[in-house]
Amino acid sequence: MKRAFIVFFGPPGSGKGTQAKMVAEELGLVQISTGELFRQHLAEQTPLGHQAQEYISRGALVPDEITIGMVRQRLQQPDCATGAIFDGFPRTGEQAAALDELLAELDAELCMVIDFTLPLEVSRARLLGRQEGRVDDRPEVIEKRLSDHAQVEASVMPHYRAKPGLVKTVNADRPIEAIFADVLALARSCLE
Repeated sequence: MKRAFIVFFGPPGSGKGTQAKMVAEELGLVQISTGELFRQHLAEQTPLGHQAQEYISRGALVPDEITIGMVRQRLQQPDCATGAIFDGFPRTGEQAAALDELLAELDAELCMVIDFTLPLEVSRARLLGRQEGRVDDRPEVIEKRLSDHAQVEASVMPHYRAKPGLVKTVNADRPIEAIFADVLALARSCLE
């Protein structure tokens, strides 16, 4: 049975979370969002959740070993047998290398990295215009998130671009349906 492990990468506001959810549902894959994993572990008061809480409560980044521990546990669950879409992970070169190792433990590997490209000003405008009322959609927080993403990109993408053919670029400055058609076709090719 073919398995599809795919990283969705892109700036805040690029729609990668929305696309990950839609593609995961369409192809029967699991969407793994580290934000969701953190919330789940915090809610369930797991040991990893307690460790993460110490950092989150003071606004610090959760260390790689905690994040990777959560991803490792998630990948061992039966619903990941057909594959997963990673949304918001990895965020460092170290996490990217750790993900390669985690997948190797499962006798699997990344099929593809889909890089959602979006001009900075479009990303900023989308985040400012979001109606979800998220706490991280305030102007000063948005600027920090955009700046953080540039650092994440500089850390993560060289790891993936070093592997010929792994990174596929999708223009995220289009209607959701058009992006979905392209992303779905790419993701589906991993299962063929």
